[in-house]
Amino acid sequence: MGKAKNRKRSKILHQRKKERENGIISNKNNTQGLSEIKRRLDKALTSDVQFNYNNNPKGRKISDAVLEMIRPLLKEAMTFDDERNIVGLGVMAWNLGVIKKNKGETEMQKAIKEFSMELPKPIINVLLDYSKIKCENYSEYNELIVDYEFTRLNDNQNNLTVAYKSTNK
Repeated sequence: MGKAKNRKRSKILHQRKKERENGIISNKNNTQGLSEIKRRLDKALTSDVQFNYNNNPKGRKISDAVLEMIRPLLKEAMTFDDERNIVGLGVMAWNLGVIKKNKGETEMQKAIKEFSMELPKPIINVLLDYSKIKCENYSEYNELIVDYEFTRLNDNQNNLTVAYKSTNK
């Protein structure tokens, strides 16, 4: 390795160390995106809200369940922006499934009507299909996703971090 490459590598390693120290990247708890979510929630919520960094007590992270649910759609994505849009649809479908499970079909239809003017009919149909999949295959999860961060870690790996609110009574 040449001297110039060593300097460049050293500079990159130093930059990554600073990012880890500032909370941008954390290999210890795999909390990529968590600091950004916390910042947005702190800004949006004025009441005293407790922010929990722990994974779901069910043993499987909600973010992993969402990615598993939408995996067939993600395979069709050509770019990272496509993947980001699909993840957004997956989160919407997840929340619709939670609404359907807790408040019934009519409340879910009301929620769909709120954004149906902005989305084409085929997208609404995809949301309905995947909310049904959520209800059938992931019914043990009763958490509403309030925020999420989808980031690219490298060319082969992306990361989804979610903040959620339990709807259990």
